[in-house]
Amino acid sequence: MNSCPSVEVKLEAIIKAARSILKKQTFADSARAIFDQCRQLTGATSGYVALLSDDGHENEVLFLEAGGMACSVDPELDMPIRGLRAIAYENHCTVYENDFMHCQWVQYLPKGHVSMRNVMFAPLNLEGKTVGIMGLANKPSDFTQQDADIATVFGELAAIALANSRYLELLNEKTAGLERALSEVRTLSGLLPICAHCKKVRDDDNKGLWTKLESYLSSRTDTRFSHGLCPDCVGELYPDYADAVIKGKSSTDEP
Repeated sequence: MNSCPSVEVKLEAIIKAARSILKKQTFADSARAIFDQCRQLTGATSGYVALLSDDGHENEVLFLEAGGMACSVDPELDMPIRGLRAIAYENHCTVYENDFMHCQWVQYLPKGHVSMRNVMFAPLNLEGKTVGIMGLANKPSDFTQQDADIATVFGELAAIALANSRYLELLNEKTAGLERALSEVRTLSGLLPICAHCKKVRDDDNKGLWTKLESYLSSRTDTRFSHGLCPDCVGELYPDYADAVIKGKSSTDEP
């Protein structure tokens, strides 16, 4: 890719990346599409997209593009927030280094990592916080401020994709809850055959077996029962006790 892409090429790449937010099913898919557009525009040959871990100490890599270079680093190896990455996280801005193998940050490369001619990190910023990062590396020529500006835009698109995916997850959870509630309403709607004597109900979903009302409702709703006796039943079953209770209440009544 030309180191100075035209405005038309930039706009086309941005539009393709933006469309991926709506077309892709997961954030990982959207992030990959956005990353690929950014990599082509800037001329980088390798990189990755990662999200900040819950404890805020490490990157959790979604995918890694090695650019065709062999890398023997364990993919499960921790990627702590340090070095040049830490600067991007702390300042919420894109940073780059064009002589990486001779800079102070090279000490953090794990054994077996591919040689890094140059690197650039663009943050994913949401509500004033950096929640992830896009790494780009090994551009044949040096990264420029124009590349940093381009990466910043695509980092923002990746952040939007992340927010969109989180909203969709929340919406799906609420939709699932609503569907469960509607299912319960449908289950309890209509005529319910009930015995006039013992009050058992006929469960047509269970081979027409007759079951206790409490069991029937508990199996279809979140209802839980605690048992007691109403005043009428107390009077019928325990008349002596009922009289004592009534008398006790009467003696405490104010005139």
